[in-house]
Amino acid sequence: MSLATLGFGALLVAAGCFDVMRLRIPNLIPLGLLVLFALEVLFGTSAAAPLNHLVAMILALVLLLPLFALDMLGGGDVKLLAAVALWLGMPKLAPLLILVGIAGGIFALLWLSIRWLVRTGLPGRRLPASLQARAPLPFALPIIAVALLLFQNSVARG
Repeated sequence: MSLATLGFGALLVAAGCFDVMRLRIPNLIPLGLLVLFALEVLFGTSAAAPLNHLVAMILALVLLLPLFALDMLGGGDVKLLAAVALWLGMPKLAPLLILVGIAGGIFALLWLSIRWLVRTGLPGRRLPASLQARAPLPFALPIIAVALLLFQNSVARG
């Protein structure tokens, strides 16, 4: 496992933490994923067809930007998904988007239930932004879960 691959996982975990606590994914995280991918292409062995991966990222942006424009997905989530698509490449783009949609729906139900339980059980406590009433959902969590599942699957096969 390369240093860039470890960085990939670490940056995904950081994105999840930021999203839960602040409902924001810093731009440095998707940028860091881009830089690590470039380093993996230059010095690693896992990205055999970098153009395939670049097309996946561009296509992900083209598909997801309308959702951002309709306020259905946050900008940080779009950038994170595009950076993950870069790492996974075209063969994994459709499974990524489909599974994130499914996992996101299940996650929304679970998170709203947790939010209700925490807010009723801890009245008056200071809670993370994502647990506040009417706050958007930290959608990075299902993105990360699916990304790690697909990435681990591709590493195990390749």
